[in-house]
Amino acid sequence: LKAKGVYCRWFSNVLHGLGGGLADPRLVQCSEAAQTDIQDGLSVSTGFVTREEEDAVMGEVTRSFRRLRYQYSHWDGAIEGYRETEKGQWQEANMAVMERLKEVTVCALQGKRLTLLPLIHVLDLAPDGYIKPHVDSVKFCGDVIAGVSLLSSAVMRFERQGDPLSWACVLLPQCSLYRVSGAMRYNYTHAILRDSDSFFRGQKVTRGRRVSLICRTIPNPSSQ
Repeated sequence: LKAKGVYCRWFSNVLHGLGGGLADPRLVQCSEAAQTDIQDGLSVSTGFVTREEEDAVMGEVTRSFRRLRYQYSHWDGAIEGYRETEKGQWQEANMAVMERLKEVTVCALQGKRLTLLPLIHVLDLAPDGYIKPHVDSVKFCGDVIAGVSLLSSAVMRFERQGDPLSWACVLLPQCSLYRVSGAMRYNYTHAILRDSDSFFRGQKVTRGRRVSLICRTIPNPSSQ
């Protein structure tokens, strides 16, 4: 696995690799109207963590959730069937994963170095849980959102606000990383589809329990 700094340089190459934004064009299906926004603001990297790393992270996360039940109402109505926490301290065995995630999140964007929010958001979706279309509030996060998908693959759908002809469906394989910025961050809603709706290019993508590790940059004052 790549060291801090080296990993950022590697991911920067991914950002400018196949299809402009996506490391693997087979992971995205989109309308022609959304292609430029996707190339500039969406990237996916498969195999970001190994299955051994996934097991180690899940061992720690499971202990954090031991006393928490899945909830079916959210303060802004965006999530069904979830439990969540924020973590700033991780076991030594899992620090390498968290540092890689942080390094990728703050990779230079348009020549500027970004600043992270201090805590990693851990979101646990039940097998019947899902995330409704929404745009993350500019009060709570900034220009870049990056996440790692654990335990289950999922389909993430984007749709430009006010323009249903600009859309994308993205396959997020288990252990993959996604990174969203630019117009995809601010102008498109995103959703994680429920199991009954979880199809990609006409093929069923079975959704089980899905845990995501989400890293965000600090809010941008100019966006508030």
